[in-house]
Amino acid sequence: MIRLKSWFVVSVLVLLAAATAVSSRAGTSTSFTLNAGVLSISAPAGPVSLGSQLVSGSASTISGSLGVVTVTDQRGGATAWVASVIVTAFTPTTGPAVTAIPATSVSYAAGTVTEVGVTTVKPATTDLTGVSPVVNGTSTGLSTASWNPTISVLLPANAAPGVYTATITHSVA
Repeated sequence: MIRLKSWFVVSVLVLLAAATAVSSRAGTSTSFTLNAGVLSISAPAGPVSLGSQLVSGSASTISGSLGVVTVTDQRGGATAWVASVIVTAFTPTTGPAVTAIPATSVSYAAGTVTEVGVTTVKPATTDLTGVSPVVNGTSTGLSTASWNPTISVLLPANAAPGVYTATITHSVA
């Protein structure tokens, strides 16, 4: 009888151990990472001509299209950006530099902005006396915005004839 009781106790203990083993769990924490892309801007490499006109005894303006500028926002999520521009003085390729046309005489009009995935774009017109914001955008995901700005240069009366060049630099942040 003691043997039977011992066998019974051992059997119950084995069953309890098996039941405990079946109910045990092992959890594994699992995750993944979404990496943000980049915010970038592209603009024509140049050279770009704004045109030509005759020298005048009075102040005048020369204007032309710069070419398509595009901001690409691959950062994902809710984002905002500001595209800015700065320009150097328009200096003659020959002749004295004192005849340069200062950056304060240059203006930038973004014009129509074509958006893909952008929820808000606010074009700004500005003179280019320093780093100047020209287009602001916000997005709730991946997006692009493109525009073809018009550059206008106020020419002084009796400006020296010649080819004038400047560098227009775009940035986005």
